[in-house]
Amino acid sequence: MNEQIFWELIDKARSAPNSNFETQCVTLTELLIPYSAEDIVSFEHILRQKIEEASTWPLMAATFVVCSFISDDTYEDFRAWLVGQGRERFYNALKDPNEICKFLDPRDAGNLGGEYMLFVAVNAWLDKLGKDDEEEFYRLIEHPEEKIIEQRWPETKEEYRKLFPALYDRFWNEERIRQKLEEAENEE
Repeated sequence: MNEQIFWELIDKARSAPNSNFETQCVTLTELLIPYSAEDIVSFEHILRQKIEEASTWPLMAATFVVCSFISDDTYEDFRAWLVGQGRERFYNALKDPNEICKFLDPRDAGNLGGEYMLFVAVNAWLDKLGKDDEEEFYRLIEHPEEKIIEQRWPETKEEYRKLFPALYDRFWNEERIRQKLEEAENEE
């Protein structure tokens, strides 16, 4: 498995008739199963590298604007979802997060399903080998070193708009932000 094949598999899954990102990930899992167990592990390594490559301050702030919430899980899921959008969209969004407006509808922002991408390789590996112990798979995975990101959170919504005008205009949702804050407070 190399990066070229990685992106080709994602594009093939994206071009299949999918109703949502979850079914795209199921298709991707099915496409991955015929590959060797080693290639499936390599797919996961490449995915982890791409998720870490997308670990940038602008993308972190963009995640908040799009999702109206940020947490470690939300941020990882968002980056996994972004990888699942294909090479061109992935790199365009890394250069300018406003590019996300070109391929994401605000109605879909609340439930991107990025977490499904995180299970593609493990599910393919388990199916390929007829196993049910995902811990064995995860012991094979080398995680890239996480970057330390200097976070410079805007203090006002005007500052968010200045940072990402297109994203702000398309995705900023005061009601959803309040709802997410209330949910977080109730969990504490």
